[in-house]
Amino acid sequence: MKLDEYLKSNNTTRYEVSKISGISESSFKNLLLQDVSNYAGRFYRAIGLVLGKTGGQVYDEITADDNTVFNFLGKHHVHDKERVTELLDYMLYFKKHDIDVTNVSFNRFENEIENGNISGDEDDVLQVIDNLIETFKTMKENVEAGNLPLPEKMD
Repeated sequence: MKLDEYLKSNNTTRYEVSKISGISESSFKNLLLQDVSNYAGRFYRAIGLVLGKTGGQVYDEITADDNTVFNFLGKHHVHDKERVTELLDYMLYFKKHDIDVTNVSFNRFENEIENGNISGDEDDVLQVIDNLIETFKTMKENVEAGNLPLPEKMD
């Protein structure tokens, strides 16, 4: 979600956030050129101050549309705190190491439901989450062991 869309959906503007937080409006205007997931923490905290939320809540809300994992969790109403926390821990680890895992595809799962091959009930959804956690675990082990994929050579 874009910054102005997010602010509008929360009934505020860059000007109001600037006025209350003390961060210049031009600083907020410069953010429009950046990806919302790359804003400095002070901007999330400033917006949160105005909205009565934490900077983390603002970050999660503003980036949720771009994150297929968050979208999947929301769509299927996954509220298993342990699993969600584990997923978020892995995602934060990968973000810290500049590895984008926010575009994970759930197409196969959705196609299986559409085709009637699975019901898509809570057990199926949790199995998908468990599989993703295992995948992330393996990826993290590979990163820590230095076993990273090499870029393909272009001829």
